[in-house]
Amino acid sequence: MPPAHRLMAARIAPAGGAVCLYLAAPGLREPLWTVLMLASAAALTTGVLVHRPGCRWPWLTLAAGLVVVAAGGTHAPAQSASVQAAGPVVSSANALGLAAYPLFALGLFGLVRCRWVGRALPCLLSALIVTTGLALPAWIHLVQPLATRGGLTWQQRAVAVAYPLGDLLLLAMLARLLTPRVTSGRDRAVQVMALGTVTLLCFDVASGVLLLDGGRPGGLLLDAGWIVLGTAWGLAALHPSMAGPPSPQPPPLPGARRRLLLLAAATLVPPAILLFGHHTGRIRDAAVPAALSCVLFLLVVLRLAGGIAEHRTFLARARMLRTAVAALAAAQSPAQVSRCCEAAVAALLGPHVPHRSLLLPAGAVPGPPHGTGRTSLLLPVDRLPPGIAARLAGLPAALVCSPAGPGPASGRAGVLLAAGPERRLVETRASLEALAAHAGPAARRTELRPDHPHPGGEAYFRTLLSSTSDVVLVVDADSTVRYASPSARDLFGRSEVKGSALRSLVAPQDRERVDRALAALDSAPGRDVHDHWGVRGLGGRTEVEARCRDLRADGTVGGVVVTLRDVTEQRRLRYELSHRALHDSVTGLPNRALLLERIGRALLRDRRESPLACVLFIDLDDFRGVNEALGHSAGDRILTAVGERLSEMLRSTDTAARLGGDAFAVLMEEARQSQDAELLAQQVIQVLDRPFRLPEGTIGISAGVGVATSRDSTDPDELLSYAGLAMYAAKSAGKRQWRRFAPGLRVRVTERHDLRARLDRAISKEEFALRYQPVVDITGGQVIGFEALARWPQGRCELVPPGQFIPLAEETGHIAPLGAWVLRNAAADMARLQRTAGRAVAPYISVNVSGRQWQDTGFLEEVSRAVATPGLAPGSLQLELTESVLVSRDDRLDRLIRSLKELGVRIAVDDFGTGFSSLRYLRDFPVDTLKLDKTYIDDIPRDPRQAALVRGIVCLARTLGLQIIAEGIEQRGQRDLLTSMGCRFGQGFLFARPLTVEQSAVALRKHYGGSPGPALR
Repeated sequence: MPPAHRLMAARIAPAGGAVCLYLAAPGLREPLWTVLMLASAAALTTGVLVHRPGCRWPWLTLAAGLVVVAAGGTHAPAQSASVQAAGPVVSSANALGLAAYPLFALGLFGLVRCRWVGRALPCLLSALIVTTGLALPAWIHLVQPLATRGGLTWQQRAVAVAYPLGDLLLLAMLARLLTPRVTSGRDRAVQVMALGTVTLLCFDVASGVLLLDGGRPGGLLLDAGWIVLGTAWGLAALHPSMAGPPSPQPPPLPGARRRLLLLAAATLVPPAILLFGHHTGRIRDAAVPAALSCVLFLLVVLRLAGGIAEHRTFLARARMLRTAVAALAAAQSPAQVSRCCEAAVAALLGPHVPHRSLLLPAGAVPGPPHGTGRTSLLLPVDRLPPGIAARLAGLPAALVCSPAGPGPASGRAGVLLAAGPERRLVETRASLEALAAHAGPAARRTELRPDHPHPGGEAYFRTLLSSTSDVVLVVDADSTVRYASPSARDLFGRSEVKGSALRSLVAPQDRERVDRALAALDSAPGRDVHDHWGVRGLGGRTEVEARCRDLRADGTVGGVVVTLRDVTEQRRLRYELSHRALHDSVTGLPNRALLLERIGRALLRDRRESPLACVLFIDLDDFRGVNEALGHSAGDRILTAVGERLSEMLRSTDTAARLGGDAFAVLMEEARQSQDAELLAQQVIQVLDRPFRLPEGTIGISAGVGVATSRDSTDPDELLSYAGLAMYAAKSAGKRQWRRFAPGLRVRVTERHDLRARLDRAISKEEFALRYQPVVDITGGQVIGFEALARWPQGRCELVPPGQFIPLAEETGHIAPLGAWVLRNAAADMARLQRTAGRAVAPYISVNVSGRQWQDTGFLEEVSRAVATPGLAPGSLQLELTESVLVSRDDRLDRLIRSLKELGVRIAVDDFGTGFSSLRYLRDFPVDTLKLDKTYIDDIPRDPRQAALVRGIVCLARTLGLQIIAEGIEQRGQRDLLTSMGCRFGQGFLFARPLTVEQSAVALRKHYGGSPGPALR
């Protein structure tokens, strides 16, 4: 067991025995109390003798405070007697107990002052702020109630409050000792002291509360706090961490924001309590809160004044360091570097502080040990080597600052040693470390000057040159190489470079650059010339960065020094980064940034030379479906092929670019008239209309093109946006279309932007309505179900067409919340209709589901809630999906469909025949219903081939066991022909337009020709 632990065990054992005896023998409590307090004071004194802290008097002051407490005989019994006595006189025991608190506060203040340099007074002010802020709640909850309670003298009330406030002051002082190092767990002594003080505070507050409630605090309760305090402080003094750090340390200052929050919180305590008391009526006398507010205000002002003084000191030291760094940069000799360091140290330590500074070689003095993370070491002067200690005679301490950090330093000089008073060295430690970081390199730099030759002489510098990868050449006046460093052999691929003409070493196309560089040196002697050359070597051309310095007037060189650095890889990487920044990574075409730059240059030429610049905005049709069907790798191959076709059809002066996604653009420069761009747009449509052959198969892609010219705008961004507006107009007109920009298109874009804003608001406020399209048994005329349709009312009669807001909701991502709203309300409406229908077979409800909803992770839960709608008949919910969802099916979609089928949900394929139809999907996918698109129904009375196609689809559905519903029936001839084909179910304007819920209830009782037929099973 370590000696320190043995001491602590020796302290705990007798203390434990004395406490047990104290509890067992009430008659011996007063002498045992004195013994316990004196034993604690003895433990504090023993800790000082054993561990020898740097500052002993604070610990001895704490021991004296415990002796004063012991001199009162007992603390808690005396206090209890005073509280319970009838007379007004305060006992001597209480007087001695209260007199100990100033000694305790003085001792803790001394610990703060000894451990954290320059922070003792701010710490004391912070402690007083916290104590004063907490004193007001004590006044409200203890003093005022005691003042109104009879049977107590003012001395008794003061004693009951003075002890908790004294405990708070001690805790505030201990908190400042704990804060910087509590996380490391190394300052166990302070932690144990804080634990004892917290226990004393709890017992003192408890005694005051008991007194306030009309009780009499027992002596044992009051004794316990002081027994724990004395024992804890004695153990803390016996722990090795009581000695603190080997030298005073500057504590980490709290951030300005945290400090302001602390001061603001403390200052706001009195007004907050006054406001609370005003509303509750608990404060009748505001004199004490007002006085405490004044005290708090003065303390905060003093604390802020100290912070301002600290900030000014920091700024002054920063200015001194900047001046010193500038002087070190201009120093030309080691002596000048030493003088700069001496002046800087004198400025940092102060004009009247005795000090001395030395700039020593590495290894002359011990440096900071490994693993400490510091670049300096504080030592007594007598621990330095005798020769150096003699030069610093009369000074107590020295700070050794190494610029290389912990470990061996590089170079012959650069270790800064500053000697002076220990506290001043600690205060300026960070500044001296920063000074050493610049002094070391400056000293090593001046050692390498020609007028200060290195002891190794020429061999030393030859070794340095042979170790560098840069090539150093010394060129004579006739441009002949007189000296070449060893690395020249690797660069030029020659065994001997000396004697060659400089221009012969450079690639032929760069020889004129060499001549210009040498001519520039002749025209301005003494200047440096920087350039980039190409050098011929064994590995081909090498890019080098050349720096030429004219030292022909220098007697030690007498020539032009040319330094060559290989930057081939650097320039290649720079080119690649530039290319990636300006080109698309998939197609290799220029991107939007490069296209806008070229459009800007073309518009400038347009203003000067009057040619016409035209921009084509190209967007592929249905490219998203290709990505979903074949995967993104196939989509990337199509994009690459599109880029190749555009590049092949353009002139060399034109530019094809990819803007992102499936959007491309073409810049046509020097067009004679706008019709040239229109012809190019038509050619683009024709070129992209040809099928693309991929490993996955032949894919057809069409495009819409928008055209804008420099007559529409002279701003690159605006011109490109105008072409985009024209492209949207072309897409609205159909596939494989192009449009020319017109001013009216801007109005449409504004309307679209306004519609988008209104859609956001409508989604959040659920401003939509539902209409229901009946599904009819066309053989019997009975309504068997409804398709839910979302409508967006505007005013009383106006509706926003679904063709406008549904695609916009898909584009903006609002389709998911809109679809969830439709599903939820349609299920509720159908439940009400089923209750009023009175049928044996309930009508069903069919809800369209977008592709985004199928990908939503919460979609299954939404459907489950809809199926569980009260009153909704089982199996009466049908969800409609498009063929594009089937094409992009995966394991997740299969699991989702299986889960829906388990819930009793039917699955229908909407608009069958308009997408990527495949019989394999009908075989493998658990589909219940096919909804034949309206485009198949329109022409069956007039087109026999179309009628035959529909008859084949109906037969196919019957063979696969699927129900089929014909959409868009508007004529009796269409209905009769479908009936003859065996198609039993349909919907369309021939039967009814979309209905409200009330109208749907009427439609359930109505027959649309013929006798009632069976419902959709």
